[in-house]
Amino acid sequence: MLVRKNKLIILLVGFILCVLSSCRRKTPNHNEIKSFNDSVNYYLKQNRALSKAKTLNDLIENDSLKKENALKIAFQAFKNSDTLLFENSNKQALRLSIELKDSSGVAETHWNSGSFFARQEILDSAYYHYYQAHKYYSLIGQENYSAKMLYNMAFIQSRLKDYTSSEAKLFQAISTYKNIGKDLALYKCYNALGNNYSELGDFENSIEYHTKSIKVLENIDDKNKPYYERTLNDIGLTYQIKKDYNTSIQTFRKALDNKNIKNQDIRLYARLKDNLAYSKLLYGDTVNVEDYFLEALKIRDSLNNISGITINKIHLAEYYAKTNDTIKALEYAEDANKLAIKSSNNNDILSSLLLLSKIDKINSSKYLQSHVKLTKELQGYERKLKNKFARISFETDEYIHKNERLSLQKTLILSIAIGVISILTLLYYLRIQKTRNKQLVLEKQQQKANEEIYKLMIKQQSKLEEGRLKERCRISEELHDGVLGKIYGARMGIGFLNLNGESEDLKKHQKFLEDLQSIEGEIRDISHELKNEILSSNTDYLAMIESLVLENSLIGKFKYDIIAEETLFWNDSNEGIKINMYRIIQEALQNIVKHSKATHVALKFEYNNFLYNVVITDNGVGFNTSKRKNGIGLSNIKSRVKGLNGSLTLNSDSKSGTIIEIKIPSN
Repeated sequence: MLVRKNKLIILLVGFILCVLSSCRRKTPNHNEIKSFNDSVNYYLKQNRALSKAKTLNDLIENDSLKKENALKIAFQAFKNSDTLLFENSNKQALRLSIELKDSSGVAETHWNSGSFFARQEILDSAYYHYYQAHKYYSLIGQENYSAKMLYNMAFIQSRLKDYTSSEAKLFQAISTYKNIGKDLALYKCYNALGNNYSELGDFENSIEYHTKSIKVLENIDDKNKPYYERTLNDIGLTYQIKKDYNTSIQTFRKALDNKNIKNQDIRLYARLKDNLAYSKLLYGDTVNVEDYFLEALKIRDSLNNISGITINKIHLAEYYAKTNDTIKALEYAEDANKLAIKSSNNNDILSSLLLLSKIDKINSSKYLQSHVKLTKELQGYERKLKNKFARISFETDEYIHKNERLSLQKTLILSIAIGVISILTLLYYLRIQKTRNKQLVLEKQQQKANEEIYKLMIKQQSKLEEGRLKERCRISEELHDGVLGKIYGARMGIGFLNLNGESEDLKKHQKFLEDLQSIEGEIRDISHELKNEILSSNTDYLAMIESLVLENSLIGKFKYDIIAEETLFWNDSNEGIKINMYRIIQEALQNIVKHSKATHVALKFEYNNFLYNVVITDNGVGFNTSKRKNGIGLSNIKSRVKGLNGSLTLNSDSKSGTIIEIKIPSN
């Protein structure tokens, strides 16, 4: 202690001597500059008397040293929340950096200003300074700091719910951090992306990027900070928003399994307790919920964590409202609203107003009106800020383009000289090329004539093919609708005859019926083979499906529904899919007619994620899928689906009928 006091006295004496000598001489010598600088650094290291350090620094006439010290003083003043000293020192550092043409110093002052305005919640100014810092760090190749500024801008934009712009900047930062191996920064970016997607309701991407952030943690040695538990908290909140409360509860509990979490980060511990209790409340499990809420609130009260206290009280109000303790619910909701207004936390103000409108039935209308009014004001404010951010980027880019234009003017004369030489060379080349082009024109004309001849041949072939297909279609229809229909009608009529006679005669009768059925099958096969090419034509595919269902509905005496978009897939899909899909539906309908005794059949066509999805449902008698052997019809369906790399799901029982679901990839 005595040594420190003696050192301080020596420094003060040196300071007084330097001041006195400065009155006699305008330019200090090297020793005087060193003495001033040592005094400044002494006060900075002690983290006290920063104003004295500023006064001493002003006396240094070496601008480079003065700038470095001004940056140090500004940073320390920011940490100590000394607003006036921060602004003065940072402005001094910026002025000196510009005079010294020190881009790194300019960038650092803008970073300082961005952090200062972000703390003050002046988001447009914060964004502007982060953008300027990013620009300067990019110019001097400071990739790490440039990416850090992108992350800061992305954070501000996510605060204003401009998640698309935030996402773009985070991906830029991620690309940089991957190249330079900054794992902790990469973790934060992935985590921020996960939170952005969660707010957008894209839960799949949210979980994916949170999982990536956890993967990056494997490369980080700092085990004392609970990064893993912080990410688990964010994942738990994502499941909570998704309303998957069971998974949310499990995730928060997994984070709390770390017994050291309370010592490592008591704020995070309180947050996890509060979030766990809230998920349990939403899940309908109130066991220990009140205790968890009150424990988290006690911790946050001790830390004076206003935003945490506000959220905690909102959750407690919801809890007491659910347990019908209206007085307590109203008390906590009003406290939360007052705290939110005091801290200017608009999200919490909106949440508390909405909650009060539900609890306080008498004043419900008043709270709802306040909620609507504030929502409109915030939307307008956020829209203005987003536009301002766009202008900042545009104006800065304009400034850069202007400088680029000035640089172009300097190189214009050289470009003109090179251009003249190039033109002369080009003229000589064009003269040679002109001769070659004449020859190419003649060759092109010959090629065009050959193409015309080829088109005529193709047109003639198409007409022949069209006639052949029409004739095949006519024969197929005659076989199917005429001959086959008559044979089928005759067989059905004979089959329903109640014949009595010798067993040998009855066996012959049965054999004739089977022969007729076999003949039907052969005619049907011939008809279908003839019509294979018809399905690959431009015939209205949906109309063909409807015709097929109608035909079978008349035979099976059932009603039907077809649910499909007219341009679902048949106009764009390849012919193989259309043909096989037609055959699959045909086999399914024949099985329904033969076995199901259904009175209603439904066909549904969908297209999602590059998959064709066809669902065929009937309300018939069904069958036991685990016991019954697959018939040839079902085997054919499975074979066709497998050939298209698709999947088949079959569900059937005697009460609800049969459901066949087919998924086929589009490529």
